[in-house]
Amino acid sequence: MSTTIELDCPKFAWVIMAMLGCLDLVRGFFHTVLLEYAAENIMGLDLAVARDDQLLLLGTFGISNYLTGMMLILVAMKARNIVPYVFLAIPVSYISGAFLINRVASSTAALGGLPMIIGYITVCVGTFIAILLWKNLKKSGRLDS
Repeated sequence: MSTTIELDCPKFAWVIMAMLGCLDLVRGFFHTVLLEYAAENIMGLDLAVARDDQLLLLGTFGISNYLTGMMLILVAMKARNIVPYVFLAIPVSYISGAFLINRVASSTAALGGLPMIIGYITVCVGTFIAILLWKNLKKSGRLDS
């Protein structure tokens, strides 16, 4: 018995996902290997206060960057049918997480990585919308398969 799964994912979407996965690997490198540099020069943390705790938290985030980077690349390569859902899950996770954190904590740090994260989220939302438009055009017959 042969089952066929129609991959309803445009090439641009999984390529962008793989690129975001590579970006997450770079982010992981900065958050782990270049931890002190990233903490002081990008995040703008004052390491004179609770140095070890701050570096531990930032480094732990770096570990999760490695994980998400590898997962995004694997999804782009092996599970293209869920690419649109992942593009939706990423901004929902970041935005809801930021909201929940801001309820109990605020930061005086420079948050130098924030513009990149805003761009990252924008790419995810934009790609998700582009996938929906692509599917609509494909369904209406105005787009070649």
